[in-house]
Amino acid sequence: MKLKDIIRLIVLGMCGGTIYLLPYMKYYFFNQMVENTGTSGQALGYLVTIFAVACLFLLLPGGILADRLSSKKCIFWSLISTTLLTIVYAFTYRSYTFSLIIWFLLAFSSIFLAWPAIMKTVRTIGGERTSTAYSIYYASNGLTGALAGYITIKVYGMLAASDAATGFFWSIMVSAIANAAVAFLLLYLLRDIKETIEGKGGKLPTLQDSYSVMKMPVIWLIAIVMFCTYSLYVGITFFTPYLTSAFGISDEVSGTLSLVRSYIFMSLTPLTGIIADRWMKSTLKWFTIAGPVAIVCLIAVIAIGDDAGMIVPVMLLTMVAAFFVCTLYASMFSIMSECKIPLSIAGTAIGLVSIFSYTPDIIIQPLFGYFVDNKQYSYIFISLAVMGMLSLMSCLLLLRRKSQEFPEVVTR
Repeated sequence: MKLKDIIRLIVLGMCGGTIYLLPYMKYYFFNQMVENTGTSGQALGYLVTIFAVACLFLLLPGGILADRLSSKKCIFWSLISTTLLTIVYAFTYRSYTFSLIIWFLLAFSSIFLAWPAIMKTVRTIGGERTSTAYSIYYASNGLTGALAGYITIKVYGMLAASDAATGFFWSIMVSAIANAAVAFLLLYLLRDIKETIEGKGGKLPTLQDSYSVMKMPVIWLIAIVMFCTYSLYVGITFFTPYLTSAFGISDEVSGTLSLVRSYIFMSLTPLTGIIADRWMKSTLKWFTIAGPVAIVCLIAVIAIGDDAGMIVPVMLLTMVAAFFVCTLYASMFSIMSECKIPLSIAGTAIGLVSIFSYTPDIIIQPLFGYFVDNKQYSYIFISLAVMGMLSLMSCLLLLRRKSQEFPEVVTR
């Protein structure tokens, strides 16, 4: 992969890392938001809920439009509109009604056109090395989000000591400034790629072409893989309360391990992307290796339970499982390229599978939260192991289907 392509992927990762700072701000700025907005944690949860529900209805139409519009312009104007909404929130955050409206509109500004356009552009840049491309994107995405979140917290810490309102205002503005800066960086560093339209002689896809995506059996298998993979990715975040509650690990140690799982491991995923692309020539084959490793680790954690004498092995098992889950999450969208989903309708396909792949934010989060409240951690890990097995079976079916329809890809 050329240096200029790597730079483009890094810029796209920065776009993804900044555009979702405000929608998910409560995840890294929870206490400060509760204190300054005068709302409860439950009320902040409703903001994410209204955002997530709106996204479910926007992903498919957004993908259809993204197949017909300039990807660069879709991403640029999404970043600019998110910047404006962030500025509005900085002046109106004390009104919960305004906050609900803003979070609803954020679904339009950060998901509607941006998400399918970003994912489609990553695939276009990646070409035959889509696993590497998506891994570079997610590494940049995670590191950018971590840096921006760190700056947000630091700005608040410096200014809130003298005036909490001023500190909170400028903490929000960090997100606005980051979005605007990345938008103009994108404008100058990312050329408007002319996607290769497969099978249509350069013509834009028709609505019938977009509709045909829903009738592809392969799309639904891919959706199952992505749903299970994202469920695993959400699930590894619950290793933090598990280690604290079951083994008495300090919040500091558990938090440090969480940062490693969330950011350090994600920054290493380009290495496994290269392995999948160059050595295995298949993301699906990588899934059939990394998936079982994660499943075995989860089963081992279930078998150990809360045996205090096994604290070190359990910590190692959770870290190994988290690493391989991160590699799966970072490369899961490259499966569509491997399964020969036409690039001309890639935006529609991305929108459709995303509806299912990100529903764990609505279903898994509250369910696993209930298990945590009742200290039923084994139920969490059993659920994740089942998800891993379902993903593995779907990958094997996809490999079998690919070997029948595209034998030259398997034997090259």
